[in-house]
Amino acid sequence: MWLKNQKEYAIERGISESEASRFQCTAEHLVARCDGGKNSYRNIVAACHFCNTKRHQRKKPLGPPRYKEHIRKRLQQGKWHPRKLRDSSSPQCS
Repeated sequence: MWLKNQKEYAIERGISESEASRFQCTAEHLVARCDGGKNSYRNIVAACHFCNTKRHQRKKPLGPPRYKEHIRKRLQQGKWHPRKLRDSSSPQCS
């Protein structure tokens, strides 16, 4: 993930800046603020922009443990990021 320099991240990994935008580091609330989640270190984790966005696009967002398992299964199947991004030197989400 990148925090400050999208262009540098893209160049280092041989991908476009648009593709690099998926890997922007974001703060993910495990329990959403609208559901009573707090802004505390126990409730916030780092997540790439893609993972954070996809979790909240679901009709019924999965809880943190189930969503983590969902992502792991998709990664194992090679179905989370496009092949070009999986095959780059980009680290995978975990």
